[in-house]
Amino acid sequence: MVVTGGSGFIGTHLVKSLQRKNAVVTIVDRNQPRVEGVDHFVRGAIEDRSTWDSLDDELPNGADILVHLAARTSVLESIKDPADVFASNLVGFHNALEFCRRHGVQRVILASTNAVVGLSGGTELITELSPLAPLTPYGASKAADEMLGSAYTECYGVRVAAVRLTNVYGPDMWRKDSIVPRLFRHAQGQGEFVIYGDGDQFRDFVYVEDVVRAFLSLAEGELAGPVSFGSGESVSVNELVALVSQVVGKELHPSHVPPKAGEMPGVRVSLERARIAGLKADVDLREGLDRAWRDFLASGSH
Repeated sequence: MVVTGGSGFIGTHLVKSLQRKNAVVTIVDRNQPRVEGVDHFVRGAIEDRSTWDSLDDELPNGADILVHLAARTSVLESIKDPADVFASNLVGFHNALEFCRRHGVQRVILASTNAVVGLSGGTELITELSPLAPLTPYGASKAADEMLGSAYTECYGVRVAAVRLTNVYGPDMWRKDSIVPRLFRHAQGQGEFVIYGDGDQFRDFVYVEDVVRAFLSLAEGELAGPVSFGSGESVSVNELVALVSQVVGKELHPSHVPPKAGEMPGVRVSLERARIAGLKADVDLREGLDRAWRDFLASGSH
């Protein structure tokens, strides 16, 4: 199995799980793998054709499955620098699909996002049939990836399942700039945490090991096209701050600043298609935050 972005947060958890199953794993990433004993490693940016030339040399017979995690994922950074996010997310994924086409790889799992939908009202239930109307360059890049996946599924038999993830959190994510690690760092006095707007915007948070199990299940199946995956329960930013306060044993009182352009006011996803595919998140938010906080303390990140 080829895992692009295999040195990142989700990728590291996925690679560890694959190793426990004695799978042959090839990582494509800018950074050195964070696990030992990877069978093959190609260092490079996915938007650079030379990276894929190196992968051709490393795997002349191709692979059976490709999981595409590598991407620029920061919404705010995509607004600041759309050219960078489009190069990485569009050109990078197209390069991955071309590798699969050339080598006859028939199964691709793409890490996508519900930001492809947008839903500026924030009250609608997001389903796989919701119109694509992204609010940011990041969301637009992933929507375009899904369209590329559809084309390669139909034209070349490269069956692409696009997993529209909600907010993924869990152990070993402390280098990331997402909301949970930022809250944990704030609780330890390692930086200010601010809430954009009134804090009533809500999100679905899903534990990383649940995501890994979903990816592995899809890799063994035939589903193509988009499938939303999350916990199925959404909480507001204010509610998340209150939960983290309980977990860390310290009352947090972040300041509020004006809202950012392009932020979805609410994310509530339908998991009907995920359930039909046999995908389910088992770890609830409080338990997951407890596990993540213990890992944060044990990692020396505080």
